[in-house]
Amino acid sequence: MKRITHRLEARLAHPRSSSLRRGVVSILAAFLLVGVFAFVAFAVDTGLMTLTQTEMQNAVDAAALAASQEITGAIYDAGQGAGDASVDSNSIAVAAAREMAANVAGLNGVYVDPNEDVAFGKRSYNAATGEWPIVWGAEPYNVVRVTARRDNTDTDEPDGRLRLSFGWAVGMSSVEMVTSATAFVEARDIELVLDFSASMNDDSSIRSFGSLGRSNVEASLDGMWDALVEADPKWPGTTTSKFPATGFGDIDSYYGTYIPSSNTSSIYQSLDLNDTIGGAVKYPFPQAGRYSNGQPKSKPSNSTSQSLWYGYINYVKNLSGTYRKRYGYRTLMDYLQEQRYASDQSEDLWRTKHYPFNGVKAGASLFLSFLTELDFGDEVGLVSYGGYSQVEMVLNDGDAYVDISSDPITGVYSDIDTIQIHKQAGHYDGWTGMGYGIQDAKEMLIGDPNDSFNNGYTRYGARPTMIIMTDGQTNQGPGNWSLPSGWDWADWTDYDGDGDADYYTYDRKKQYAFWEATEAIRYGVTIHTMSVGVDADRDLMEAIAFAGNGVWMNIPGGTTVTQMEEELIAAFRQIAAKVPPAKLIHSGSN
Repeated sequence: MKRITHRLEARLAHPRSSSLRRGVVSILAAFLLVGVFAFVAFAVDTGLMTLTQTEMQNAVDAAALAASQEITGAIYDAGQGAGDASVDSNSIAVAAAREMAANVAGLNGVYVDPNEDVAFGKRSYNAATGEWPIVWGAEPYNVVRVTARRDNTDTDEPDGRLRLSFGWAVGMSSVEMVTSATAFVEARDIELVLDFSASMNDDSSIRSFGSLGRSNVEASLDGMWDALVEADPKWPGTTTSKFPATGFGDIDSYYGTYIPSSNTSSIYQSLDLNDTIGGAVKYPFPQAGRYSNGQPKSKPSNSTSQSLWYGYINYVKNLSGTYRKRYGYRTLMDYLQEQRYASDQSEDLWRTKHYPFNGVKAGASLFLSFLTELDFGDEVGLVSYGGYSQVEMVLNDGDAYVDISSDPITGVYSDIDTIQIHKQAGHYDGWTGMGYGIQDAKEMLIGDPNDSFNNGYTRYGARPTMIIMTDGQTNQGPGNWSLPSGWDWADWTDYDGDGDADYYTYDRKKQYAFWEATEAIRYGVTIHTMSVGVDADRDLMEAIAFAGNGVWMNIPGGTTVTQMEEELIAAFRQIAAKVPPAKLIHSGSN
C-alpha cells in the first residue's frame, strides 16, 4: 500500500514529465504522417502511371494491327486484280495505314500523330543468323510501328506529359511517357502441290467435243501442233526437226487424210511413212521419250519408228465420229495426249498448250510473279503428283538445268517456274495420288515427326503453307492403310458448328489424302485448295481447305479453255494475295 502511495505522490510531484512525452509522440506522429502521405502519393501516382502506360500500350497495339490490315487489304485488292501488290511510300495503303493508326489510337483515348508516329519498314530473313531483322524505311513495307508519345511540356495538349496528382510533393508535377508496338505481315514457306495426272490434258482431247465444243477443241489441237513446229525441237546430236512444218508424208494437214482401209500396214504405206533416205526412214515417229535422268532419247530406229506409227494408226482407225480413220495433225496430237502422255514416251508435250494443264502452268507463273512483286520474303517449293508424288528439285531435260536440292523451298522463284513450265500432263503417269503429294509437301515443310533428323525446311518465323490443286478424284493410296482409331470427322469438318461432320467419305484413297492434310494442319500448316474442272473432287477440296484454315478456289470448267485459263490465273492470284493476318512482333515502352 505504501508503494502505491509513493508512486502517486511522485507523479503529482512531476506533472511536466507526462506533457513532455505527449509532445514527443506528436512530433513522431507528424513525421510518420508525412512519410505515410509520401507513400500514398507515390502509390497513387505510380498506379496512375501504370494505368496510363497500359492504356497507351493497348492503344498502340490495336493501332499497329489496324494499320497493318491496310497493307494486307491492299494486297488482297491486288489479288482481285485491283492495284499493285508492292506496298511502298507512294501507295495509297500507306496513307490509309497512317490515318487508321491515328484513328484507332484516338478511339482508345490515345493521341498518335499519323505523320510522325507511324513508321514503316521491311522484315527480311537472314539465312546466316536465322533471324528476321527489320530495316526501317526499306521497301516494300511489311512492318508497321506505331508510337504514342506524351512528351509535350504543355500538359493540356493531347500529347502532353502525364500530370501527377501528388507530384508537387516530390518536386515533379508531370512525367514523360512513350510506348510503341510493331506489327508485321508474316512471310510464308509455300509448297505448291500440283496435279500432274493425265486427265490434265482432257480439255484438249477429241473426247471433249461434247463438253467444250468441237471448234474449241480443234483450236487447241491446232495450237499444240503449231507450238511444236515453232519450237522446232531437233533429234539429239542432229539438225533434223522432229516436227517439220510440212508434216510426215501424207500426214500433212490439221484435218488429216482419210484412208478407209483397216489394214495397219497398208495405211502405213499409203501415208508414205515407209519412205526411206539412205536406208533410214524419212519420217521417224516424232517422239521417243526421255531416259530416267530426264535427257531426251535419240531418234528411234526404223523398226521402232514403224512400231510407234502403227500404234498411232491403230488408235485413229478405231476412233468414232468425224476423225475416225483421218490421219492428220489433230489426231496425232490427240494420240500423244491419250496414249503417250508421259515424259518417258513423249518428250516435247511440255512445249504445247494442252488444257487444263497449261492454265495451271500459267496460273503458277502468275503466282510466282505476284510473289516477286510483293517481295515479302515468301519462299516456294514444288511437289507434283500422279500415281505417286515427286518433290521437284532438279531439272535437266536438255533444254534447261535447275538444281535446288540444297534449298528446295527457295526464294529464287524463277527456278520453280522453270521446273513447272517444263512439265506436261501425265508427266510421270496417269493416276491421281493426292495423298502422296500432301505427304511429301508436309515433310518438306515440317519434317517427319517420327524422324528426329528430318525437321523440314520451314524457316523459324515463317508461316508454313500448302496449296493443293486437282482436276480429278484421288484414286491412289497405301493399300493397307486405314483411319486411326477414334477418328471423328466432326473434329475437322463441322462447317456450321452443330457438332456434326459436314463432310465424310468411306473411300480410303480420299480418306488418306484428308488424313495427310490433317497431319500437316496439326503442326500449324495453312492449306489452300483449288478444284479445277467438272470432274474435280470439290467436296474433298472444300473440306481440306476448311480444316486447314485456308481458302477453297473452285474453277468449275465446262467453259472454253481460254475462260478456264483466266479463272485459274485469277485463282492463283487470289491465293498469292492471301497473306497471313498481321502479328505483333513485340510491344513495350521505350
